[in-house]
Amino acid sequence: MRTNRKPKDYFDNYLKLEEDDIDYFEHSLKNGEVKEEMIPSVKRKLFTQSLHLWIAKYSMGMPVEELKTTFCEVITRFKTGWKDKGNSPEDNIHFDNYMLMLWMLSLGVLLNIEQTEFEKLVDVLEQSNREDYFFDQIIAYRIPERTISTKITYPDQFMFLKNLICTKSVSELKNYLDKSWYSSIKHTYWHNNDKSTQHTFFGYWSFETAVFIKITGLDDAIIKDQEYYPYDLVHQNF
Repeated sequence: MRTNRKPKDYFDNYLKLEEDDIDYFEHSLKNGEVKEEMIPSVKRKLFTQSLHLWIAKYSMGMPVEELKTTFCEVITRFKTGWKDKGNSPEDNIHFDNYMLMLWMLSLGVLLNIEQTEFEKLVDVLEQSNREDYFFDQIIAYRIPERTISTKITYPDQFMFLKNLICTKSVSELKNYLDKSWYSSIKHTYWHNNDKSTQHTFFGYWSFETAVFIKITGLDDAIIKDQEYYPYDLVHQNF
């Protein structure tokens, strides 16, 4: 187990429920049982549930080597299920999309996925017409010629990453993760899910922190056991 917020039997049940839902939606799509106007929403649901399932498996302790092999399935559903309009208001819905995109790009780098798979993630972002400094910094790690935007879409939530890049201070980062990170993302749909009576908790992880530790190559020993920091994703030798 990588989190102590829920016991193993909770995650066993969570995985079964998510897998059953995914099977149901895939069967419904395959057999033409979904109304045409609902197909985009169902495909979106398949993507988010696949990602939640992946994160839950990470939370309950599945080896990263095994998780890497299943991430391509998440990418496939990401490509077919992504819904985002570049000119939409920067509201809570947009923030959720921002977090999902940030996670996908971060995990693509942390898992060292094949270049063709990583480019699929970038293609989805390009179609969304979003510009963002952090997206571009992550992409540039794999595609060095990437032009870096100066736009920081959500400075209140993510300026700590810019500070990390500029100051190289992991002690400041630790302080932020310990005291501010979780409260800063309170507008996400998954915030406080561990308190829900429903099976909605899949884990609380700052994958974006991990990817920038990897990109900068900083010594992260002092945050190895930090609750939200996925240490072993940074230290895999794929």
